[in-house]
Amino acid sequence: MSNRRGSSSSNGSGCDACAQLSLLEIEAISAVKEVAAFVQSICISEVLSRTPDLIFLNLHTLEGDTYCIELTQRGWRVCSNREDCMNGDFRKLDFHSRYFETIYQLLDVISPLYREQYAKALSERLNLLATSDSPPPPPPPQDSNNQTSGNDEGKN
Repeated sequence: MSNRRGSSSSNGSGCDACAQLSLLEIEAISAVKEVAAFVQSICISEVLSRTPDLIFLNLHTLEGDTYCIELTQRGWRVCSNREDCMNGDFRKLDFHSRYFETIYQLLDVISPLYREQYAKALSERLNLLATSDSPPPPPPPQDSNNQTSGNDEGKN
């Protein structure tokens, strides 16, 4: 689980701009980069207020569904089915009050196409690693009866 405790004055990266970001902001920015290929769009809201302890993201799934996502110390939560909106459908209280530890868990629940595309990309990556990192085949075993040494050359 990510460490979501308050602000960070230095995250150890040596980046001055990064040192000014809270841990939640760093997590949100990382999530946007990591899942962008598996959704129509995802971005940090420019409309809703943003604090070191509260960030909202707008998400459009591959299915075309729209969500406003909240990230707090408790985790990731679907706020509503509209962009830049904190008020969810009161008839879906269980859905809008459920927190997820990661953006991946949240997407796994709301977007079957995300799950499918992510699994496909992971499989392709593993196949690529398997073929590029495979060791060369071992040399064929030598028959000890047919070996010749350099000193035996020219002898019949």
